[in-house]
Amino acid sequence: MTTPSPLVWLDGQVLPAEQARVSVYDRAFRSGEGVYETLRVDDGHAFRLDQHVERARRGAAALGLTIDVSTLRQAVAEVAAANRRQRPGTDGVVRLTISAGEMDPALPVPGTPIGTPTIVATWHPLAHAAGTLPPPVTAVTVPGARPHPHIKSVSSLPALLAVREARERGADQALWVGDDDHVLEAATANIVAVVDGQLWSPPADLGLLPGVTLDVVLELAPSLGLTVERRALARPVLLEADEAMLTSAGRGVVPLVAVDDVPIGDGTPGPIWRRLHDAYRAEAARERGAAQDRPAAGD
Repeated sequence: MTTPSPLVWLDGQVLPAEQARVSVYDRAFRSGEGVYETLRVDDGHAFRLDQHVERARRGAAALGLTIDVSTLRQAVAEVAAANRRQRPGTDGVVRLTISAGEMDPALPVPGTPIGTPTIVATWHPLAHAAGTLPPPVTAVTVPGARPHPHIKSVSSLPALLAVREARERGADQALWVGDDDHVLEAATANIVAVVDGQLWSPPADLGLLPGVTLDVVLELAPSLGLTVERRALARPVLLEADEAMLTSAGRGVVPLVAVDDVPIGDGTPGPIWRRLHDAYRAEAARERGAAQDRPAAGD
């Protein structure tokens, strides 16, 4: 049986992906003016939706865009529901993309007035099924940092080039390292290390994107008896860490087992990672259950 085409949400309309059209003059395409968010959706529930749409709103505002967060919530809900009807029982990832909209190519850039934003929500199945453990990953360090880290920009070229270098060097992921030899973040995730039984994660003010999934993990850690330290993570400290892990909305909490061909700990997923992974999934289930039990408006 032919797999149905994914459905997308484009400016208020749900339609098959192959029918969705965005102008060739769209500013995200022409000049990279746009932001995005990635959200995990389990059993129809988008985990930490409020935090994701608020980060999208702040990023859009930094580009001069005024976005109604209720529209973003509507886009996520409608594209997730449409794809679940098409593929019952399938969990997935929604990506929200907010562009500065169509430009007049006769006018100079920058300086072209911003018009009506373009909002797109797409959906794809989870990389690994819910209830299964994510596979461990390896990484290499590369010099650099995320440009404009307070904005989750659609201009992903630095991250793409970093990951391409990592793949060419035989690793799964790239870790950006600043001039001071401190690890900032992965190209597409945040990083946590277990150092002397404590969780170390670089603070956002060092120049990295604040992570919604990272925040959840660090919120849960004290309930597991773990101390959290938001502090700079020098590369030599990371290589000597007991464990390490990456966090992102699409993948959750993923064990990082080697960096620059050096095993982290014994080179296998560690017990603290497993406890945090399980706590994260339990929190997602708790939030989903609470949302399902909440009375609908007007009840």
